[in-house]
Amino acid sequence: MMLTTDFTKRSYLLRSIIGPGLLAGGLALSFAANTLADTPNAQVTEASMAAAPVLAEQQAAEQRVEAIFADGADMAALGSDRCLPSRRIRGVDVLDNQTVVFDMGRKDNYVVRFKRQCFGLRRDSAISYEIHGGRLCRLDGIRSLEHWGINRLVPGPRCSIPAFIKVSEAELELVEAKVDAARAARIAQRDAQKAARRAAKEAREQSKEQASSQTEDSLVGG
Repeated sequence: MMLTTDFTKRSYLLRSIIGPGLLAGGLALSFAANTLADTPNAQVTEASMAAAPVLAEQQAAEQRVEAIFADGADMAALGSDRCLPSRRIRGVDVLDNQTVVFDMGRKDNYVVRFKRQCFGLRRDSAISYEIHGGRLCRLDGIRSLEHWGINRLVPGPRCSIPAFIKVSEAELELVEAKVDAARAARIAQRDAQKAARRAAKEAREQSKEQASSQTEDSLVGG
């Protein structure tokens, strides 16, 4: 099937035991400590400690996404779920011809990353996928759907799902950014190649014109 803490008593005891002098010294030390805590350096340290977990989480997300996109990546090892219940699939987003995202709702997203390009898949293209027993599983197929004529969709070649990789929202943003960066690089490379071919053609034409001009000049001089 296919579907798209009261310190009052303690202070009194301190005054009666150690005397006013030591108590005053203790209070002065406490005041100095509080003053130090309010200095800019202390505030910077606290801010750095608060930011450390966020940075660690971001680095972990970046490393995981790099692993997903690495050449020869073991998708089965990266995968988290073998099957997805078809009734929970809220949408499918084709990012490019190797990357598809399944939106399961409640911020649950799964990335499918093909080892090779899946012919016919394009950004935001329509697809069909196989359902068996109400589930879409690893090794099931995905096909692109091409529009032929009026209201006619023709399925493309079957691409086998290597794994479903559950990603966080931060990881999903990195996946999308990586795909966009790769697309921009391809476009820039294609434009550079076109410009190089155009420049080479103009150089050849200019060379021909110069050669023709020199020939004419030699004939006139002779």
